[in-house]
Amino acid sequence: MKLKILSLALLLSSGSALADWTLSPDSNLKFITTKNTNISEVHHFNSMKGTVNKDGSAEVQVDLSSVETGIPIRNERMQSMLFDTTKFATLTITSDLPSSLIDSLNNGKTLMASLPLKISLHGITANMTAEVISTQNASGQVTVSTVSPMLIKASDFGLVEGVEALRNVAGLERISTTVPVMFTLLFDPK
Repeated sequence: MKLKILSLALLLSSGSALADWTLSPDSNLKFITTKNTNISEVHHFNSMKGTVNKDGSAEVQVDLSSVETGIPIRNERMQSMLFDTTKFATLTITSDLPSSLIDSLNNGKTLMASLPLKISLHGITANMTAEVISTQNASGQVTVSTVSPMLIKASDFGLVEGVEALRNVAGLERISTTVPVMFTLLFDPK
């Protein structure tokens, strides 16, 4: 569900398109869970890394064991029961950025686009699209953010059993199996 992350890519201006980019630690990926119909909480991941190469290939990797829910036992349960981090430690998002996107970004300008993403989570890969907005600042850093949350379905990544296990252990009536995901990715020129 962490997914969408990648949109990262839009990010380069024509003058910077010849450079490689690395994901800043100030980036974030957040998701919202809902339990018992109307109790929603925002969670995030503490560890991500990523690159955009001069050929337009982009990749972001999210360390699933870095999930942060604000409750240590829930973090542990999500790691073991939902993500199964001993087998599937990383969420990976990749994209091949069209040269038209890269060429159209100019310093200080904003660009909105639909980015095709390939999301690999829990041993399953799915194609998705993220609606993003991207801006490059005067120092060359590029910011890529979701315009609207991406909706990730547990069933698309084989996570329904894990959601049900979490529901049972927590004694909840229900946990939504669709999760809104949003991100702000900051890329620094190498």
